[in-house]
Amino acid sequence: MKKGALVVRVMFLAMTMIAAILFSVLTGYAAEPIKIVVGWQPYDTISYQVAIIQELKLWKKYMPEGVQVEFEPALQGAIISNNLLAGKQQIGYMSILPGIMAATKPEQANIRLVASTGHDEGQRCSIIMARKDAPNFKSPEEAVRWLDGKIVAAPKGSCADQYFRLLMDRLKIKPKEYLNQSLEVIATNFRVGKIDAAALWEPTVSRIGTIVGEGTAKIVATGKVIKNIDSGSLVMRGDFIDKYPHLAAAYIKAELEAQRYMVDPRNWDRVIDMLSKYATGIPKRVLWYSLYGQIPPEVGGTKERAVRAFIFTNDLRKNIEDMYVFLHKEKIIRYDKPLPGTIDDAIARKVLKAEKLKSPLGTIIGQPASKAPKD
Repeated sequence: MKKGALVVRVMFLAMTMIAAILFSVLTGYAAEPIKIVVGWQPYDTISYQVAIIQELKLWKKYMPEGVQVEFEPALQGAIISNNLLAGKQQIGYMSILPGIMAATKPEQANIRLVASTGHDEGQRCSIIMARKDAPNFKSPEEAVRWLDGKIVAAPKGSCADQYFRLLMDRLKIKPKEYLNQSLEVIATNFRVGKIDAAALWEPTVSRIGTIVGEGTAKIVATGKVIKNIDSGSLVMRGDFIDKYPHLAAAYIKAELEAQRYMVDPRNWDRVIDMLSKYATGIPKRVLWYSLYGQIPPEVGGTKERAVRAFIFTNDLRKNIEDMYVFLHKEKIIRYDKPLPGTIDDAIARKVLKAEKLKSPLGTIIGQPASKAPKD
């Protein structure tokens, strides 16, 4: 081969390699498939829509071909928070408290709250349950006062813990003991009579309750007593968003579609069928009631069971800021306000605008237990 021809061949091969590298960089693809791990809670209504995302394969609808998405279940948001900080997951679903706790550890990772997964007036996670033989209280306020001197429990680091601490602080309640117990331990201790009351979240509330569940405990108060907002969040690692903004947006599009599917009454039966595949051991009537049933007004139930705002509205941002102040006062976090950029729903707002939709996506109006499916 002549020298000139050899030079031309070498240059051609070099240009081909450079073009391939540039294509890889510009399209966001690497030699190895991109893997995204999503942490979610099959036993918490704030992330029920992940069952829809999986069953309808919505993430495949928006993600580029070749991207792998793995969904990892957890029993509590604090577990997902720790996995995000450790780099084991890129996306997670949790209540605002574990989201805040993750977002206040910048030395470990940059964590951002990127979308709202729903909120309500203390109807999901700010629920006080008492043992089944507790008095029949005349009001939620009377029930809360009864907690004075009693043995109570909550999973520490959870939204229920945040509510219980706030409740005790505002109303000057002093229980005999405040125990750190998991959902299952609390359920067991209610059965054997070792605790008087606990703060819990759905669907455990409905599962052990007297309305559609096993009847080992009863709802006596909700967050309405102190106007506490329950709020869920979609959380992402900042380095994931910065490196793959198109993938972050793609997942948020899937979340948007799933939330819209969930609030549509025409889909309610199908939603429960999907959920039952993941929240194993929970009867369908319990899953249905935890999401679509109305808590009785006499114990603090409201007409609206949940609102799907999708973005962080001014009210939700104010609630988050107030929570920072309280958690800082309780010496749970180091900061009394959000770090810059940690409450960032810019992508969610762009997705909402592109779909020509407005917040809220919908409101779930609580239904009577009689409408729950019969298992």
